[in-house]
Amino acid sequence: MGRCRPTLFFLLAVLVTSVSAGVPDGYEIGEKSLSPDGRYALLYPDRSAPPDQEPPNLLVQLDPYKVLAEIRPGVPQGATMEVFAEWNGNTTVAIHQFRRWGLTGLWVYELEGDKVTRVHPVLDEARKIFLQDIRKRLLEKFPTETETIIFISSEDAESPDFVFRGRKLDLNLSADNKPNLAPGPHWTARMRATWDLDAGKFERVEFLPGAITEQRP
Repeated sequence: MGRCRPTLFFLLAVLVTSVSAGVPDGYEIGEKSLSPDGRYALLYPDRSAPPDQEPPNLLVQLDPYKVLAEIRPGVPQGATMEVFAEWNGNTTVAIHQFRRWGLTGLWVYELEGDKVTRVHPVLDEARKIFLQDIRKRLLEKFPTETETIIFISSEDAESPDFVFRGRKLDLNLSADNKPNLAPGPHWTARMRATWDLDAGKFERVEFLPGAITEQRP
């Protein structure tokens, strides 16, 4: 068994080198961002650029190397805002941005060969539903309030923000206008929904408005 270890380490080194061979200067492959077959990956700026001038994150084909999509704003690994790739098979990936409280972006990219065949703006469409509610229930009554919707991710591992289920994407979203409990009117809402990747839209939406309360200083 011991005699096999050097060979194993050599093969792993060759694999890592071959995967990284086409990555341009200033970028690195994201941890856990490789597609299961190793063909695609999400690249991150390597912090060599000034923080306010970082290039976009890149969804790429590795061999031969080709940029398939740019994701902005570009952020390095471990930055305040994080960007992740979650694969559903080898050709469907959810690119999601996360900041302090929860999701700030969620798109599903479908790939075929060296092309993006479809992009599903899932969180943008979900945000439209939350906007309708905050405008009707909060801003009509309190017109001086700002139109602020912040998605709050659950700390419960059993209730993720989204999960693939075949050609469906189940969503479990909660939103808040003042998660820091600042004074003034406090609005919350939840949504349980399913995005159909074949139809390119929500097939089911359960929207649950929360109570409007007043936060005291």
